[in-house]
Amino acid sequence: MNLKVVAFTLLFVFSTAFFCLADDLIWLEDEKEAIFNMAKEQDKFVLLLVGDRNCPLCNSAMQYFNDPTDKLRKIIDENYILWFESYYDPKTRNKNDMEHIALYIEDYDAHKYAGVSTSFPILAIINPDIPEEFTFFWTDKRRTVDELYKFISAPPDIFAGQELAWMNNKNEVLNLAKEEGKKVLKMVGRATSPNSRKVMIQLNDSPLKELLDDNYILWYSSIISDIPRTDSPASLPYISIFNPENPDRILSSVWGVQDVETLEAMLRSQIVSNEKTDSDNQVIVSGNVLHVSNQTNNEQIQIFTITGKPIATIRKTDYAIRMDASNFPKGVLIVHSSTGWSKKIIKY
Repeated sequence: MNLKVVAFTLLFVFSTAFFCLADDLIWLEDEKEAIFNMAKEQDKFVLLLVGDRNCPLCNSAMQYFNDPTDKLRKIIDENYILWFESYYDPKTRNKNDMEHIALYIEDYDAHKYAGVSTSFPILAIINPDIPEEFTFFWTDKRRTVDELYKFISAPPDIFAGQELAWMNNKNEVLNLAKEEGKKVLKMVGRATSPNSRKVMIQLNDSPLKELLDDNYILWYSSIISDIPRTDSPASLPYISIFNPENPDRILSSVWGVQDVETLEAMLRSQIVSNEKTDSDNQVIVSGNVLHVSNQTNNEQIQIFTITGKPIATIRKTDYAIRMDASNFPKGVLIVHSSTGWSKKIIKY
């Protein structure tokens, strides 16, 4: 490896974080946007610590978090990107420009300027997708490990602002779905996952909310083992749809954050039409994705232009599939199955 590259890499690491041992946590001091982007990529919250390098309470808090044998360290490693901001310039002892984090310290400053005794550190748990959504904590005395653990175990509520009714008891979900003649939409996520929060917000927005209210009973679980073994692990959240009469048979499922169009197509694909034509074969084009779902998990799907020219073929081995339609020509297309059914669709 080029020695200049190695030297630059080392310089970057030491210029953006505290000097630390191999097993120490790294408190980043990059620009806010870079830290938020890193948190989004890793599906984590940001834990901001505003303090002073000469502050004993700040150093104590950092050591509490840093202990590899303590419960604080595990939850930090799994759920947070760490961000440190120095309240004072270590050389001049003057207050640093705090404009870029003013939102997270204004309460602290208000107390301070009102003559109320305050001390560092200031801690804020920030959702990188919604930076104004955060929980706030500052100390006026030495905090215990249990107090800090309680704080970092309670990031912004995943259900905050939700009008949808999410249930968490399997038997209650199945019974209600049967009584109301609805399917079940199940979401498996983490309470400390910004991505799970993001999908919650998407589902709560119209027109998805209306589709869910009218056709689905909602089940939320944070138990990863609730995901069927047949679905290969990927990024959370995991969303699946099934009939309460046969909960082990997944009709449709997706992993990770999806765009609203894909979520809408997934929801609509499982809504049984009152006319029940073509044996309930559902074919929808949303954006550049073709969705096909029905009661068959083994058929060959062919796509033709209106003139009969074949443009795509795929073997459908699940009850619901998604197919890239970005290269399909615009206009009327024919979707034909080896089991005998056909559908006309329009690609816009």
